[in-house]
Amino acid sequence: MKKTSFAVTVFAIVFAACTPPKPVPSGGIGPNGLPTNPLDSCTVTAAQFNSWFVDTAGAKENGAVKPANSVTFSPNNNCSFYQWSEQMFLWITSEASRYGGNKTVMESPVFFTVAADTNNVDSQARILIPHTNNTILTALGSINQAGPHKLPLFVDKTGKLFEIEPTNMVNGKPMVMSGGKAVAIDHIETAANGAHTFFAAKNAVLEKPQAITKHRGNITTIVQRFKTKEGKAVLVDKDGNVIDGESGQATKDVLMAQKGSLVYYIIFVNDVYAYYNTGVHLNQLPGLSDTFPTRANQLQQICNYARNKYQKTLPDSIALTMELKTSWVETKDLPGDVEKDYVTIDAMIPVYTATSDTSWAISGQRKARLAMLGMHVVGSAAGHPEMIWATFEHMKNAPNARYQYMDMNNKMDTIVQDTGSNWILSSNASDPNYNPQKQKWEGNFIVSLVHSSSMLPSNTLRTMPWGSAWDSVTNQQDLSSAASNSEILSINNDVYNLLPGKDKRKNYWLIGATWTFGGAPPNGQVYSSTNTTPGVAIGTNVLANSTMETYIQGPTFSCFTCHNQGNSLNPDSLSHIFQYIDTVGTPLIKAPASMKK
Repeated sequence: MKKTSFAVTVFAIVFAACTPPKPVPSGGIGPNGLPTNPLDSCTVTAAQFNSWFVDTAGAKENGAVKPANSVTFSPNNNCSFYQWSEQMFLWITSEASRYGGNKTVMESPVFFTVAADTNNVDSQARILIPHTNNTILTALGSINQAGPHKLPLFVDKTGKLFEIEPTNMVNGKPMVMSGGKAVAIDHIETAANGAHTFFAAKNAVLEKPQAITKHRGNITTIVQRFKTKEGKAVLVDKDGNVIDGESGQATKDVLMAQKGSLVYYIIFVNDVYAYYNTGVHLNQLPGLSDTFPTRANQLQQICNYARNKYQKTLPDSIALTMELKTSWVETKDLPGDVEKDYVTIDAMIPVYTATSDTSWAISGQRKARLAMLGMHVVGSAAGHPEMIWATFEHMKNAPNARYQYMDMNNKMDTIVQDTGSNWILSSNASDPNYNPQKQKWEGNFIVSLVHSSSMLPSNTLRTMPWGSAWDSVTNQQDLSSAASNSEILSINNDVYNLLPGKDKRKNYWLIGATWTFGGAPPNGQVYSSTNTTPGVAIGTNVLANSTMETYIQGPTFSCFTCHNQGNSLNPDSLSHIFQYIDTVGTPLIKAPASMKK
């Protein structure tokens, strides 16, 4: 009996040692980290792929790509949107010698950097900085998460998204509505059971205090923030409901990579967007202000405007209007041959000085080499003035949560959550406390939220890896999240296999793209089996990027959760920057001296 027991024990140990740590799909995992056998539900043929490249001989390693033709965009199914996204990403990140430069297309004169206007008292004011061969881009160490009313966001402990409107102040006192009139708060006390009591002067209790909101329309998720005597946040809505303010942060998000580099951000728009924005704001493009351009005659009007008024030609105008939001880390904090594995740029980044163990202040700028982690590619296209919203990530960013897909035999397969520690934004893929915010911008300082510690990286997880919530229906074409995921996996594999040699763009995944039925005004909701109204987000309907929506990934959030206001297609309602760009009579604001070599 003892020998038998020993033998069984040894066999069990050996078997356990040889068993893979997680199930591997029948087709295996490819060098791009994805299953090799997804259903071919979204493909790119070699002939089609070769036609995207500038070289008439077809695809070449790190070769120049043409933009997708947004003017003639005529989708047959979801895959048409994903193909558009892939081609645009390859164009934006390809070399730009045909524009007279030696950098990427996003660094070329075809694009402008969107920067804060430091000369304008409006903190949201932006300027457009033109690119030349001598331009050094400027990156910021934080990103604003703004809701449909352009207000800061936070997520409560139930997963609901709220916007925070600035509190009304009179003589230094915060104001609320109580008993039908506006009253100043003297202080707020918190009982042992967590209940909050608001007091006016002379310890008069305020009955059911209500937020005084300036915004109109759908304001059920707008709250105002107050502080208790203990310095903790209390959030109140217009109906007097108190929201748990300790479960989320409404801030400029600050994300730190595992090796200590902050994640930096740059926003770009293309030349069509720049001249369109200028013409609309100066009332010089009659009839074009209601929606982003989607038709050939609208584009021709913008091109004529740029040529006649500013003597500028728009060489790749068929891209129509485009916005890019990009995320970066310093190359010195990455392993391997970074220049070959990442899209890289030179940029000016902030220099931070520690004012304490838990607080940093900006003390200057320095030039750094940056590697791209992620990119939102957003653009108008024929029939889609709401724009197509796509996002890409480097495959080494963060671990994936479990997901399902349909394999080549049309059977569902499951990939369990990633394990390991070797991620840019995670040192422990199994950490149950994933996506905690460790620091934020507060006033002019980055402050630690872990008050006993200095600035810290956090463990980030991509909770819905391909823009689809587990066991859900994401759009009218796919009957399950597995079917939706297969489309994204399939086109990612095709692009990876069709890019020649060691093209650095092989290392980036398309996470997905979202849009609405027939270009309907977005309503901020996502498609489901019970919600198929025209304004819902479809495609990959809960799309998020781990570097830009780190703290607001959720099964009911989409790009249009924040990029919508009042069910409108107006550019001011869709874009968080359009109305704040200060043209000062021209789109071509001269670059500050700090951006010149």
